[in-house]
Amino acid sequence: MNAYESSPPRDRLIAEHLEIAKRIALRMARRCPDWISRDDLVAAGLLGLTEAAERYDGSRNEPFLVFAEKRIRGAVLDELRRGDIMPRRVRQLARKIGATIAELERKHCGPPDDEAIAAALGVSVQEYRENLEQLIHVTVGALETTDDALLPTGADDSPERQSAHLEAMRRIRAALTHLEQRDILILTLYYNEELTFTEIGTVLRVTTSRVCQLHGRAIARLRAEIEQRTDIGASASAPRSRPSPPAPL
Repeated sequence: MNAYESSPPRDRLIAEHLEIAKRIALRMARRCPDWISRDDLVAAGLLGLTEAAERYDGSRNEPFLVFAEKRIRGAVLDELRRGDIMPRRVRQLARKIGATIAELERKHCGPPDDEAIAAALGVSVQEYRENLEQLIHVTVGALETTDDALLPTGADDSPERQSAHLEAMRRIRAALTHLEQRDILILTLYYNEELTFTEIGTVLRVTTSRVCQLHGRAIARLRAEIEQRTDIGASASAPRSRPSPPAPL
Protein backbone atom coordinates (compact mmCIF):
# COMPACT_ATOMS: atom_id res chain seq x y z
CA MET A 1 0.00 0.00 0.00
CA ASN A 2 1.47 3.38 -0.98
CA ALA A 3 1.42 6.57 1.09
CA TYR A 4 -1.55 7.98 -0.85
CA GLU A 5 -3.70 4.91 -0.29
CA SER A 6 -2.87 4.87 3.43
CA SER A 7 -3.65 8.56 3.95
CA PRO A 8 -6.83 9.52 5.84
CA PRO A 9 -10.03 9.76 3.71
CA ARG A 10 -10.16 13.52 4.38
CA ASP A 11 -6.73 14.08 2.83
CA ARG A 12 -7.58 11.94 -0.19
CA LEU A 13 -10.80 13.88 -0.83
CA ILE A 14 -8.91 17.17 -0.68
CA ALA A 15 -6.12 15.95 -2.97
CA GLU A 16 -8.56 14.57 -5.54
CA HIS A 17 -10.62 17.77 -5.73
CA LEU A 18 -8.00 20.52 -5.44
CA GLU A 19 -8.13 21.46 -9.12
CA ILE A 20 -11.93 21.49 -9.13
CA ALA A 21 -11.95 23.89 -6.16
CA LYS A 22 -9.49 26.18 -7.96
CA ARG A 23 -11.58 26.14 -11.15
CA ILE A 24 -14.77 27.03 -9.26
CA ALA A 25 -13.05 29.93 -7.49
CA LEU A 26 -11.47 31.28 -10.68
CA ARG A 27 -14.74 30.96 -12.59
CA MET A 28 -16.46 33.05 -9.91
CA ALA A 29 -13.55 35.50 -10.06
CA ARG A 30 -14.25 36.21 -13.75
CA ARG A 31 -17.08 38.53 -12.73
CA CYS A 32 -15.08 40.43 -10.13
CA PRO A 33 -13.16 43.71 -10.42
CA ASP A 34 -9.42 43.53 -11.04
CA TRP A 35 -8.64 44.71 -7.51
CA ILE A 36 -10.19 41.55 -6.01
CA SER A 37 -7.32 39.13 -5.30
CA ARG A 38 -7.71 35.91 -7.29
CA ASP A 39 -5.31 34.23 -4.87
CA ASP A 40 -7.57 35.13 -1.94
CA LEU A 41 -10.59 33.68 -3.73
CA VAL A 42 -8.73 30.46 -4.56
CA ALA A 43 -7.58 30.22 -0.93
CA ALA A 44 -11.19 30.65 0.20
CA GLY A 45 -12.28 27.94 -2.22
CA LEU A 46 -9.65 25.56 -0.84
CA LEU A 47 -10.81 26.36 2.68
CA GLY A 48 -14.35 25.47 1.62
CA LEU A 49 -13.05 22.21 0.16
CA THR A 50 -11.23 21.38 3.40
CA GLU A 51 -14.35 22.04 5.47
CA ALA A 52 -16.36 19.88 3.08
CA ALA A 53 -13.89 17.01 3.46
CA GLU A 54 -14.06 17.30 7.24
CA ARG A 55 -17.86 17.35 7.38
CA TYR A 56 -18.73 14.95 4.59
CA ASP A 57 -20.92 12.03 5.61
CA GLY A 58 -20.90 9.31 2.96
CA SER A 59 -23.88 7.57 4.55
CA ARG A 60 -26.18 10.35 3.31
CA ASN A 61 -25.81 9.10 -0.28
CA GLU A 62 -24.82 12.54 -1.59
CA PRO A 63 -21.80 12.55 -3.92
CA PHE A 64 -18.86 14.35 -2.36
CA LEU A 65 -18.46 16.65 -5.36
CA VAL A 66 -22.05 17.90 -5.05
CA PHE A 67 -21.58 18.47 -1.32
CA ALA A 68 -18.20 20.14 -1.79
CA GLU A 69 -19.30 22.52 -4.55
CA LYS A 70 -21.83 24.14 -2.23
CA ARG A 71 -19.16 24.61 0.43
CA ILE A 72 -16.62 25.97 -2.03
CA ARG A 73 -19.02 28.50 -3.53
CA GLY A 74 -20.20 29.57 -0.10
CA ALA A 75 -16.64 30.13 1.08
CA VAL A 76 -15.80 32.22 -2.01
CA LEU A 77 -18.97 34.30 -1.54
CA ASP A 78 -18.00 34.90 2.09
CA GLU A 79 -14.58 36.12 0.95
CA LEU A 80 -16.20 38.47 -1.57
CA ARG A 81 -18.47 39.89 1.09
CA ARG A 82 -15.52 40.45 3.40
CA GLY A 83 -13.94 42.38 0.54
CA ASP A 84 -17.10 44.52 0.31
CA ILE A 85 -17.58 43.84 -3.40
CA MET A 86 -20.93 45.57 -3.20
CA PRO A 87 -20.47 48.62 -0.95
CA ARG A 88 -23.45 50.43 0.55
CA ARG A 89 -23.23 53.23 -2.01
CA VAL A 90 -23.62 50.78 -4.90
CA ARG A 91 -26.53 49.03 -3.19
CA GLN A 92 -28.23 52.40 -2.74
CA LEU A 93 -27.60 53.25 -6.39
CA ALA A 94 -29.11 49.94 -7.54
CA ARG A 95 -32.10 50.47 -5.27
CA LYS A 96 -32.71 54.03 -6.51
CA ILE A 97 -32.49 53.13 -10.20
CA GLY A 98 -34.65 50.03 -9.77
CA ALA A 99 -37.35 51.88 -7.85
CA THR A 100 -37.41 54.64 -10.48
CA ILE A 101 -37.80 52.15 -13.33
CA ALA A 102 -40.57 50.33 -11.45
CA GLU A 103 -42.45 53.57 -10.81
CA LEU A 104 -42.22 54.63 -14.46
CA GLU A 105 -43.41 51.20 -15.59
CA ARG A 106 -46.48 51.47 -13.35
CA LYS A 107 -47.20 55.00 -14.48
CA HIS A 108 -46.83 54.38 -18.22
CA CYS A 109 -47.83 50.69 -18.37
CA GLY A 110 -44.65 49.73 -20.16
CA PRO A 111 -40.85 49.74 -19.97
CA PRO A 112 -39.38 53.28 -19.97
CA ASP A 113 -36.48 54.30 -22.19
CA ASP A 114 -33.18 55.68 -20.95
CA GLU A 115 -34.26 59.27 -21.52
CA ALA A 116 -37.35 58.90 -19.31
CA ILE A 117 -35.40 57.19 -16.54
CA ALA A 118 -32.65 59.81 -16.60
CA ALA A 119 -35.23 62.61 -16.44
CA ALA A 120 -36.96 60.99 -13.47
CA LEU A 121 -33.60 60.65 -11.70
CA GLY A 122 -32.75 64.26 -12.47
CA VAL A 123 -29.56 63.43 -14.36
CA SER A 124 -28.41 63.43 -17.97
CA VAL A 125 -28.70 60.29 -20.08
CA GLN A 126 -24.91 60.05 -20.11
CA GLU A 127 -24.73 60.24 -16.31
CA TYR A 128 -27.49 57.64 -15.97
CA ARG A 129 -25.62 55.25 -18.26
CA GLU A 130 -22.40 55.83 -16.32
CA ASN A 131 -24.30 54.97 -13.14
CA LEU A 132 -25.48 51.75 -14.74
CA GLU A 133 -21.90 50.83 -15.54
CA GLN A 134 -21.03 51.14 -11.85
CA LEU A 135 -23.27 48.11 -11.31
CA ILE A 136 -21.18 45.95 -13.66
CA HIS A 137 -19.76 43.87 -10.82
CA VAL A 138 -23.02 43.48 -8.91
CA THR A 139 -24.01 39.85 -9.13
CA VAL A 140 -27.22 38.04 -8.48
CA GLY A 141 -25.39 36.55 -5.52
CA ALA A 142 -24.83 40.04 -4.17
CA LEU A 143 -28.59 40.56 -4.28
CA GLU A 144 -28.81 37.89 -1.62
CA THR A 145 -27.47 40.42 0.88
CA THR A 146 -29.25 43.65 1.75
CA ASP A 147 -28.28 46.15 4.44
CA ASP A 148 -30.14 43.92 6.89
CA ALA A 149 -28.56 40.68 5.63
CA LEU A 150 -31.68 39.32 3.99
CA LEU A 151 -29.93 36.11 3.05
CA PRO A 152 -27.11 34.81 5.23
CA THR A 153 -24.81 32.41 3.40
CA GLY A 154 -21.68 30.47 4.13
CA ALA A 155 -20.53 27.19 5.53
CA ASP A 156 -23.19 26.99 8.23
CA ASP A 157 -25.85 24.50 7.13
CA SER A 158 -28.21 25.17 10.02
CA PRO A 159 -31.94 24.73 9.26
CA GLU A 160 -32.45 28.46 9.82
CA ARG A 161 -29.81 29.38 7.25
CA GLN A 162 -31.10 26.87 4.72
CA SER A 163 -34.64 28.16 5.20
CA ALA A 164 -33.48 31.76 4.71
CA HIS A 165 -31.61 30.75 1.56
CA LEU A 166 -34.62 28.96 0.07
CA GLU A 167 -36.90 31.89 0.86
CA ALA A 168 -34.53 34.39 -0.73
CA MET A 169 -34.17 32.26 -3.85
CA ARG A 170 -37.95 32.02 -4.05
CA ARG A 171 -38.12 35.82 -4.02
CA ILE A 172 -35.48 36.08 -6.73
CA ARG A 173 -37.36 33.60 -8.96
CA ALA A 174 -40.64 35.43 -8.37
CA ALA A 175 -39.01 38.77 -9.15
CA LEU A 176 -37.52 37.45 -12.39
CA THR A 177 -41.00 36.81 -13.78
CA HIS A 178 -41.67 40.55 -13.68
CA LEU A 179 -38.64 41.58 -15.73
CA GLU A 180 -38.58 42.25 -19.44
CA GLN A 181 -37.58 39.29 -21.59
CA ARG A 182 -34.39 41.05 -22.64
CA ASP A 183 -33.38 41.56 -19.01
CA ILE A 184 -34.01 37.90 -18.25
CA LEU A 185 -31.99 36.90 -21.31
CA ILE A 186 -29.02 39.04 -20.28
CA LEU A 187 -29.01 37.70 -16.73
CA THR A 188 -29.37 34.13 -17.99
CA LEU A 189 -26.56 34.45 -20.53
CA TYR A 190 -24.24 36.09 -18.01
CA TYR A 191 -24.89 34.08 -14.85
CA ASN A 192 -26.09 30.71 -16.15
CA GLU A 193 -24.32 30.39 -19.50
CA GLU A 194 -21.30 32.41 -18.27
CA LEU A 195 -20.96 34.43 -21.48
CA THR A 196 -18.87 37.59 -21.36
CA PHE A 197 -20.41 40.99 -22.08
CA THR A 198 -18.70 40.94 -25.48
CA GLU A 199 -20.25 37.55 -26.32
CA ILE A 200 -23.68 38.73 -25.16
CA GLY A 201 -23.27 41.81 -27.34
CA THR A 202 -22.75 39.53 -30.33
CA VAL A 203 -25.94 37.63 -29.48
CA LEU A 204 -28.00 40.81 -29.02
CA ARG A 205 -26.23 42.74 -31.80
CA VAL A 206 -25.33 45.64 -29.52
CA THR A 207 -22.02 47.00 -28.25
CA THR A 208 -20.25 45.63 -25.20
CA SER A 209 -20.76 48.98 -23.48
CA ARG A 210 -24.51 48.75 -24.08
CA VAL A 211 -24.61 45.22 -22.65
CA CYS A 212 -22.85 46.56 -19.56
CA GLN A 213 -25.55 49.22 -19.19
CA LEU A 214 -28.38 46.76 -19.80
CA HIS A 215 -26.90 44.40 -17.20
CA GLY A 216 -26.84 47.21 -14.64
CA ARG A 217 -30.43 48.12 -15.45
CA ALA A 218 -31.56 44.49 -15.14
CA ILE A 219 -29.82 44.12 -11.77
CA ALA A 220 -31.36 47.36 -10.47
CA ARG A 221 -34.81 46.32 -11.64
CA LEU A 222 -34.44 42.85 -10.13
CA ARG A 223 -33.37 44.29 -6.80
CA ALA A 224 -36.38 46.61 -6.71
CA GLU A 225 -38.70 43.67 -7.41
CA ILE A 226 -37.07 41.57 -4.68
CA GLU A 227 -37.39 44.34 -2.11
CA GLN A 228 -41.00 44.99 -3.09
CA ARG A 229 -41.83 41.34 -2.49
CA THR A 230 -39.91 41.36 0.77
CA ASP A 231 -41.99 44.31 1.97
CA ILE A 232 -45.21 42.60 0.87
CA GLY A 233 -44.22 39.40 2.67
CA ALA A 234 -43.38 41.31 5.83
CA SER A 235 -46.72 43.10 5.75
CA ALA A 236 -48.64 39.88 5.19
CA SER A 237 -46.91 38.11 8.08
CA ALA A 238 -47.25 40.97 10.53
CA PRO A 239 -49.74 40.25 13.32
CA ARG A 240 -52.99 42.06 12.92
CA SER A 241 -54.07 44.26 15.79
CA ARG A 242 -57.37 43.45 17.38
CA PRO A 243 -60.14 45.97 16.90
CA SER A 244 -60.80 48.16 19.91
CA PRO A 245 -63.84 47.17 21.95
CA PRO A 246 -66.89 49.32 21.32
CA ALA A 247 -67.24 52.29 23.56
CA PRO A 248 -69.84 51.87 26.28
CA LEU A 249 -73.21 53.33 25.46
